[in-house]
Amino acid sequence: MLSMSKLRDNSKWVLWTLLFFFVASMTVGGLVGGANILGTIQSFFGKVDKTLYVGKIGDESIPISYYLNERQIQLNRFIQQGRKIDSRAEQNASDFAWNNIIERKIKDQKIDELNLQVQPDEVYNFLLLSPPVAFQNNLKELGLYNDNEGNFDLDTYQYAVRNGNLPDTTRSLLLIWENYLKTFLADRKLQSFFNNLNSISDYEIINDYKLNNINCSLDLLNIKVNDINDSLIIISGNEIIEVYNEDKDEKYKNPESITVQYILWENIDSTDLDSTQVIDMQDSLLQLSIDFSSDAQITSFQEAIVDYNIEKIDTVKITEDFKNNSGLPFQIGSVRQAVRFSFDNNIGDTSDSFQTDNGLAVFNILGKNKSYYTEFEEVKGSIERSLKREKKQDYAFELLNNTEFKSSEWEKLAENNNLFNYTKNAKSTIGGSFQAIGRNNTLINFLNSASVSEFSDIIKSSSNVFVAKLLSKDEFNEENYNLILDSLRTESSKRARNKVYNQWLNNEKDNMEIIDLRSKIF
Repeated sequence: MLSMSKLRDNSKWVLWTLLFFFVASMTVGGLVGGANILGTIQSFFGKVDKTLYVGKIGDESIPISYYLNERQIQLNRFIQQGRKIDSRAEQNASDFAWNNIIERKIKDQKIDELNLQVQPDEVYNFLLLSPPVAFQNNLKELGLYNDNEGNFDLDTYQYAVRNGNLPDTTRSLLLIWENYLKTFLADRKLQSFFNNLNSISDYEIINDYKLNNINCSLDLLNIKVNDINDSLIIISGNEIIEVYNEDKDEKYKNPESITVQYILWENIDSTDLDSTQVIDMQDSLLQLSIDFSSDAQITSFQEAIVDYNIEKIDTVKITEDFKNNSGLPFQIGSVRQAVRFSFDNNIGDTSDSFQTDNGLAVFNILGKNKSYYTEFEEVKGSIERSLKREKKQDYAFELLNNTEFKSSEWEKLAENNNLFNYTKNAKSTIGGSFQAIGRNNTLINFLNSASVSEFSDIIKSSSNVFVAKLLSKDEFNEENYNLILDSLRTESSKRARNKVYNQWLNNEKDNMEIIDLRSKIF
């Protein structure tokens, strides 16, 4: 018989692989190194061997096998959710996996720093007193601890645990769950640590209440940015060039790319066909694409096109980056095999037949393009439009600033100047959206502290420049507030806790050295 108190972590990598099948509804983590001597030396000098590792997080190289395992876990989760596993789902799984590995590394470091590791007794007590439903189901599937109605018999299970009488058939299952719970419970301790750092003040709770419950009304005098004539705005060529140079590396640098041509044999429309016909036709297409690829590799792509009487050929530029589908049309999917083929082979080479979301495709390399900057003339127009909007905002600001709006009748101002728009008695909550201008954080700050008849400063938004006059504002009703105070405090505390934890995690990610080689490998 087996006692849980004697269980130990014997094979973490294997256990993480197996865990999904037992705990599919839960997140699996646990970053493990596995670097050999060569990898250790390379890591010391800041290099990563892409034949062994998918990248580097902090000072740890991430084995390709670990990344692929985590990626498969994500794909399995998608399958359980009923999602179609196409290239887009595969890309999402890749990104989720990589992000999970990064977060796992960060959390494990903090857990070690704070000494929050989980002890065997904690795992034992958790499985004894509050066994997860997934764990209960695992035991039931083994034919254990079912009552007459097929429900989990908690009393019998707990008696067996306390007396060390769990059957040997549970050994593997318990090892899996012990390993999982060491991470799960440690993460929960970490979350609690950040929860305790957070304290929400009565002021913050009252402010949240006011935003959603205090009604007010405003008069608004606004200028729509788009109403300002272009002729009123002057932009010099030097200004545009200056913006271009400032944003050059961030916005206008294009990565290295490969120009390819490809043929796509689209999937068979099975609407009016039986399954046998579909299979036969798809097999024929597959054989056709394989034959074409083989012949093109022996002779040339162009000769094969003539021989096979191919009429439609498409051309695209492919980048290694995962963004924007690497330049491939979204209807055929990301097809990372095509990306890798294009960057790892030479001009004139033809690929094997690749399965895409929309059929079978064969690629041929036409040319290789170095990284380059988008020419100034190509983006000059968009830069000018952006500058023009900014200057229109400034123009509207000065126009309002030079108007005695605090002592003038806004209706007359609007009648005498077609750029002015007057909105009377616009109503909303303090934190809500008002007619003509929408929701604006600067306006919210004003309304929180303003008294009736008070004017705001001139406020800029992307589409409007405006001033507001507060006409009315509900009094704070302390009695109503106290009635819901407990629920407000609970909700506000929950939001605040999550905010503190997530801010910490995001800051750690931003500050951690991360080398992502996925696009160079896959």
